[in-house]
Amino acid sequence: MTVREGDKIKSILTEKVYEVKTIKDWVVVLKSLDGSSQVWTERGNLKVFYKKAESEEVLKMSLTKKRRLRSPSKVVLDFL
Repeated sequence: MTVREGDKIKSILTEKVYEVKTIKDWVVVLKSLDGSSQVWTERGNLKVFYKKAESEEVLKMSLTKKRRLRSPSKVVLDFL
């Protein structure tokens, strides 16, 4: 699989969608769209464990990110 920085890919194992942040030699850094994790992996692992994300999956994950960002502040306000 050929990827470039900024591409969105989906883990076959976890169904989580990632953005390709950095490609340097054989190392690829992925950041989840919901902001909960980062993954360092070898370029060769992309074709085994990941596939290109469909645009609707990317949209769904970005909506999840917005919800997660709003939730903690609401909890803090309710607590205070």
